[in-house]
Formats: sequence, structure tokens, C-alpha cells
Amino acid sequence: MFPGSVGIGALELWGSLFCLIAAFSIDRGKTVEKRENIQLGYLLLINTVILVFDMFAVTYNGEPGNVSRVILRVANFGLFFSLYLLEIYFLAYLKAVIVNNGGSFSVWFKYLGILLMVISIVILVFDQYTHRIYYFDENNIYHRGESYVLALMPVFICFALILFIVFYSRHYFSNLQVLALLIYLSFPVCSAIIMVVTGEVSSIINISITISLMLMYLFYEIEKNQRMLKQAEELVEAERANNQFKNYMLWTQIQPHFIYNNLNVIQFLCRKDPELAAEAVVNLSAFLRSYIDAYDMDVCIPISEELEIINHYLYMQKLRYGDRLEVEIAVSCEHFSVPPLSVETLVENAVRHGVAKKTEGGRVSIRVYEDENEYLAKVEDNGVGFDSSELETDDGKNHVGLKNTNSRLKFMINGYLEVESQVGHGCKAIVHVPKGKKDEVSDS
Repeated sequence: MFPGSVGIGALELWGSLFCLIAAFSIDRGKTVEKRENIQLGYLLLINTVILVFDMFAVTYNGEPGNVSRVILRVANFGLFFSLYLLEIYFLAYLKAVIVNNGGSFSVWFKYLGILLMVISIVILVFDQYTHRIYYFDENNIYHRGESYVLALMPVFICFALILFIVFYSRHYFSNLQVLALLIYLSFPVCSAIIMVVTGEVSSIINISITISLMLMYLFYEIEKNQRMLKQAEELVEAERANNQFKNYMLWTQIQPHFIYNNLNVIQFLCRKDPELAAEAVVNLSAFLRSYIDAYDMDVCIPISEELEIINHYLYMQKLRYGDRLEVEIAVSCEHFSVPPLSVETLVENAVRHGVAKKTEGGRVSIRVYEDENEYLAKVEDNGVGFDSSELETDDGKNHVGLKNTNSRLKFMINGYLEVESQVGHGCKAIVHVPKGKKDEVSDS
């Protein structure tokens, strides 16, 4: 055993333990990072294997005996083999990060990486007979061969490929990820240059890679905690918006004036048309029952159920406003869900704050349709309108219902509310629902 090998072996032992602990500390159940966390775990596990092989290679270098000869040769072969494998999994890690952040990973990067690995392994296998990369003397001491650089060339080429991918797809990496990747590239390269110039042991490269991977793991944990904090803040905001929406709806919709006005209509119909009055009672009770059921829900409901509530509401409003309220409904798809009362709120605004404020009344148009990427529910009226720029103010007083509807769409289905309105020219509000399995409703 050579001087300093004990210290290097101990350092690599501790490094392998840290990598192993970090690999199994990564939460593989997290879906928010998709496969990014899994690939990082694989990198740490492979690096653990590299350090173990290198530890045996350093420890048994120059040790006599047949067992030491076998261990030394297996350890050095496994060391180079694992090092090549590490670079392939690093490309897989880059792909996971880029795809997870909305980018695309060229299949040619993958093929080039695999080609480099295959060529490297073939050269490594043949070198067991030619001994041009490394060899062992009669004292079982490891020596670099005259073509030792060939063993490192694939690693450096892969480093160059990684650097190109990071630059090419830089918009899909966070600042911490870019910093971690640059450290990963710079530490081993600088170490290799020092090793080649000074003739120091090759373990310095493996130790540098270990430090880089541990920093990547540290940055990953920092970003994961930042994401979890952001998600917690979003959940709090979603709950706040949902509660504010419920309070707003309870105050604006199921209020004494609403009940009073509809009961007056029904009282009038009892004298004039008892059958119509009975039908009005059925619709009012159905609306109140459906509304209260939806009000208590914190999950999305099928758009067909939302439209049923809207139909009951519009029936009562048509009885109240008569010819002053014209309604148009066109539904071309019903295979999606929305937050409860999200579209109903828009219809209510169109009637109460748009059409009803015009002496001559107006028209409310409801259209449910889809395009290639999303489902849409559009509510449009030709009422008095308002300045839609008021929605951008943050005073919390104007158009609370529309703002809360937008918040609930964002947090419950990753959708949003689009509003266009001008004073005197009516209002158009569109609910945008992204297409996805979780939003679709079964036909059964």
C-alpha cells in the first residue's frame, strides 16, 4: 500500500457513504419533479459504486497475493466502466430536468451519449489484453499506459456534450441548476488537468465528481424546499380564495333580496297561472338545492351539472324580467369539469350587473365548446359593461366575484378566466379549462 492511499481510501469511504445516504434520502414518490429526482438518485448510487471500486483499487495497489491481484484488476475495470455509465445517466438527468420544465430533449443527444459509452467500454475490454490504457507490473502495482488519455477522452467529450446541452437548453434550467451543472463540469476537468500535469493519482477526479454531485444534491434539496413552500403558499391562497368566494356568493346570491324577488314572482303567478307558479316553485327549489350542494363542494363538478344550476337560475330570472331578458345557450361538449359555480357566477353577473341595468334589457349568450388544447365556457352579454382594467387593481373592492373565480380556476384546474368589457358595450367572460385526464368526465 502506497503512502497517502489510506487517507484517500478513507476519504472515498466517507464520500461513498454520503452519496449512498443522499441517494436514498431523495423522495422517489414526488411526482412534481417527474423523473428528475430519480435520475439524481441513480447518479449518486453509481458514484457510490465508483468510489467503492476506487477505494479497493487504491487499497490493494501493490499488495501481494493472488486475491489482491484479482481485486485490483476487477476494481480498476469496474471503476472505468462505472465512470462511463455515470455520464450516460447524467444525460438522462439532463433530459428529465429539461422535459420537466417544458422543453424537449433531442434524441441525438441520447444516441451520441450511448455511442460514446459503447466505444469506451469496447476500448476498455480490449485494453485488458493490450494494456495500453493501464497495466500492472510484477509487483501488482498499477501504472498508466501510453494511451491512458484515451480512457479519459470519452468522459471529457461527454462533459463537452453536457456543456452544449446546458447552453442550448439554458432557458429550461433554474439558476441553481445551472450553477450545479457548471460546478459538475468544472471541478473534474480542473482536477484532471492537475492530475495530468503533476502526475497525481486519478482518485482526485472521482473525489471532485463526488463533491460536485453532493452540491447538486444540496441545490436540489434547496429547490425542492422552495417548491414545497410555494405550493404551501398556493394552497393557503387557494383556500383563502375559495372561502372568500363562498362568502361572496352567499352574500350576493342567497340573500333575502333574491328570495324575496322570486317569491313575489311566484305569488303573482299563483293568481294568474297556478300551473306556472308550481313549475316556478319546482325550479326555485331545485336551484336552491343544487346551489347549496355545489356551494359545499371543494372539488370540481361536471359542466353538465353546472349548466343545470344555470338553467334553473335563468328560468327564475326569465320569469322576473320577461322579454327584457333574452337567453341563448349552445353546448357542443360536456366532457370536462369546472369548479362549482364558476360559470354560474358569470351568468349571474351578466344578468344582474349587465342586462338588468339597461332599461330595454338585453341578451345573455352562453356557449360551451372546445378547441385543440382546452375546453371553454363563454358567457357574453350586451349590457351596460364596465372597464375591465379595473380587474387589474388590487384594492379588493371591485369585481370580487370575478377575481375569486379566476383564483379558483387557477388553483383547482390550472385554468383561468378571460374577461373583456367596455362601458356601454357589454361584457365577455371566458372560462379556460386545460385539457387533461383529471379534467375529463367519463361517459359512463
